[in-house]
This record gives sequence, structure tokens and C-alpha cells, in this order.
Amino acid sequence: MVCTLGVLLPVAFVAGIVARKPVPVAAKVPHELIGGARELGKAVWTKTDIWPDRRIVTSLRRDAAGYVSVELMFRDLVKPDVLVYWAVGKETATNGLPEDAWLLGALSNQAPLPIPSGVRDKSGRFVLYSLADHEVVAVSQPFIIQND
Repeated sequence: MVCTLGVLLPVAFVAGIVARKPVPVAAKVPHELIGGARELGKAVWTKTDIWPDRRIVTSLRRDAAGYVSVELMFRDLVKPDVLVYWAVGKETATNGLPEDAWLLGALSNQAPLPIPSGVRDKSGRFVLYSLADHEVVAVSQPFIIQND
């Protein structure tokens, strides 16, 4: 029985490898999936002073198609699971997130976060919220993202 399995098992393994179907490869990636690979576009402005008591460099970028994204560069922010929100209005969110805050994405160093067109041309601020600690980490000063 052991000798039979010693011969049949390698033969079955090789037959399985030969019989498997090839992995399909798309010739072209759909436009909807290119979001992360989209060119960042030109920098509209870069500011280092909109985060009180934090050393975060904020860059606003706009590409040729009109997409707007924000890029945050930080060095000493040590909090788990930080999410970036856009809160419309000038009030400060210190106890929790405002009801009308828009989720932009997870905080990652120099990763572009798209800004929806529905929040542009309104005064607002960025809010960094730690999902693990359930607390607001930082709030930017209010400003307006122009919808050009």
C-alpha cells in the first residue's frame, strides 16, 4: 500500500498541476480601478501651519480631470487606526466626530485622499480620528477648498 501511494501520489500531483487552468490576465484595467494609480496632478498649495500643535504638512493637489486630493505628511503621529474626515463648518470637534463629517480615508504618509466634489466651496476642516481609541487626534484650522 505504501509503495502504491509512493507511485500514485506524485503522478496525481503532476497531473493536477498540468490540468489546472491558467490565471486570467486582463489586457486593460477598467477606469474605475485606476483611482489609486491616478497621477496626483499639480500641487495647488502646500501648508505646514494648518494643524495647531502638530507637525503635519498638508498638500492639496488637482489633476487635469478636476479631481482634488489631499496628501498628509507627518513624522511623529503615533495613534492606531487613524482616519481622515472632512467636517463642514468652523466649529471644533474635540469630543467626537460631527454628524456631517465625510470620511476621506485611512491616514497614510503621503497617500493621496480624494476629496468629494460635494464638500468643496464650503468652509471646513480636516479631522483625524483614532478608530481604536474612539477619540479625535487632531483638528485643522478651517479653510475652503475651491471648486475650480
